[in-house]
Amino acid sequence: MHPAAWVAWVTMVMVVALATTNPLYLAILLLCILLVAVLAPRTGSAATSFRALLLFGVSMLAISVVIATINGNYGDHILFTIPGPEVPHWLGGLRLGGPVSAEGLVAAGVRGMAILCVLLAFGVFNGAVSPHRVLRSTPAALFHASLVVTVGLTLLPSSIEDLRRIRELRALRGARGGFRDLPGLVVPAVIGGLERSMRLAEAMEARGYASASPPARHVRMLASASAPLLIAAAWLWFYSQSNRWVGAVCALAALVCLGTWVVEASRRQHTTRLVDESLPGWDRLAVTLSVFVAMTAVALRLSDRGGLGYNPFAGLAQPAFEPLGVLVALACAWPAARLWFEPRQDDPDLHAIVAESAS
Repeated sequence: MHPAAWVAWVTMVMVVALATTNPLYLAILLLCILLVAVLAPRTGSAATSFRALLLFGVSMLAISVVIATINGNYGDHILFTIPGPEVPHWLGGLRLGGPVSAEGLVAAGVRGMAILCVLLAFGVFNGAVSPHRVLRSTPAALFHASLVVTVGLTLLPSSIEDLRRIRELRALRGARGGFRDLPGLVVPAVIGGLERSMRLAEAMEARGYASASPPARHVRMLASASAPLLIAAAWLWFYSQSNRWVGAVCALAALVCLGTWVVEASRRQHTTRLVDESLPGWDRLAVTLSVFVAMTAVALRLSDRGGLGYNPFAGLAQPAFEPLGVLVALACAWPAARLWFEPRQDDPDLHAIVAESAS
């Protein structure tokens, strides 16, 4: 599957997870991500990094619930009360302990489920797509930003691989493993990752890698103006009902500024590719579907339709389960159907290198 399709899927999952506070839809979304993870191609290190992200996401979910319990919260269904100090209101009103309600725990669980969905989606993406293919598929204007993201994506698998290798070396020397020896394992792995990054950066700098002249001054000013225009658009849309049309105009102007910058920066940045991967028709359809689902999720949340929004503090009512919201959550499983009928393919870089060597 093309890297652009995977990027569109990850973006769609992130938008749906952040736009949904309904625990039923988040549970469906989590099951869809796990189904895609089972069918997605992956390597040994990628599987290890996925397990690490899974443990990290579950721990974040548990930490969110624990913090909600320690801080205390209010609601109609009080489960228990934790004794603790309370700072006066004139000092900020910080409170530790207090009544713990079922509404607060449900809200913390919903936040943790959304974070878990986003982390697992990036774990699947990290194992299914080579970072080098992602770097080749990005527009020329976003080359430097995509290079930073690519290095970040490769950091976790390489660090986990270093950690596994260090553990094997310590085990061969008779060292005992445990939580007490964790600093002795993590520090060499982090130092090794930093040294690799420094060597790569020095080698790229010495070869003048990705050097290009900056865009014109007016183009850079347009790109800088897009940020305040987007902030003004969000402010007018959410806090000024009568001036929403002005917010829409500001958002459109920001998109025009960003588009102008992308076009101008792409003309000044010239990149060469060993293999030019074209976007197949099925992947174009998948990208279109992902964009449509993400926009639908945002539109449903803004219009309070489909049951995507859920407030547990409103009496802890039963979450809505409407067909439109279910379809939005189930649409996030489209890579599973794509991978089920797609034959397993090797990395196109390998075929190109073999063909060039044979010729």
